[in-house]
Amino acid sequence: MTERMHRALVVGPGYEDGKKQQQAVANLAQEGVEMHFATSQHEAAIWLCENEPSVVLIDLSLEDGSPLAVANFCSYRRPEARVVLRGNGQLFSDGSIFSLIDNVHALVADHATENDLSALLSFHATARRGGVRDEGSAFALH
Repeated sequence: MTERMHRALVVGPGYEDGKKQQQAVANLAQEGVEMHFATSQHEAAIWLCENEPSVVLIDLSLEDGSPLAVANFCSYRRPEARVVLRGNGQLFSDGSIFSLIDNVHALVADHATENDLSALLSFHATARRGGVRDEGSAFALH
């Protein structure tokens, strides 16, 4: 019996370096996580309608659309998917984002390394249990 391949959607600029992005894709594939990318709110919404992600990484600096609209749409359309937000550390640093969107599980600083992002995606993709997070499962990495 083969294990189900988990899907991760990265919304926004994603990885800064194309070579590091390719390496992340290859590393996550070895862990059973298939990565997909969307550069706009529109692309993300279409992808979420057609696919079932285990985890969605949304960059809060998304320029083509609203990152919070993507997060809300994901909460509505794919409540079982875990959402990880990536930002500059000032926005929602008080943790209020966890009370605004049900399936947000982590908030990471935009200076987090590609290895850290890959580890978070792998963890949340394979740890997915269901919609709303358990108390204490959300965290912020600064």
